Amino acid sequence: MIAGRYTTGGELVMVGRTVPLTAAQSAELGAVLKPARRNHPWPEEISSPRWGGRDSHKPLTKVQPLLVIEVLADAAMQAGPWRHGLRFARIRADLQPEDVPTVPGAVADE
Repeated sequence: MIAGRYTTGGELVMVGRTVPLTAAQSAELGAVLKPARRNHPWPEEISSPRWGGRDSHKPLTKVQPLLVIEVLADAAMQAGPWRHGLRFARIRADLQPEDVPTVPGAVADE
């Protein structure tokens, strides 16, 4: 799963990716995620050595950015995104995307 956050300018940017989800985690998220609308800002696929291997192109199944999840992450960041895989902890139904602090400026895409 690719994680996103909003910048101070309101742009939804990619900030990391999770390690592979368990079947239970996938089912839990699949039950609450809604397909993206036409104006989703992300591309149809992602290409990044860090997020899929050298010269890897991975399709994105885009969803509406309405869900806040809690992740476990180490402190290492590289040009904006977390350097290492995030671990899904739980859905935060008590929070809305606007409750999450924004990230400054744009995050570099690889």
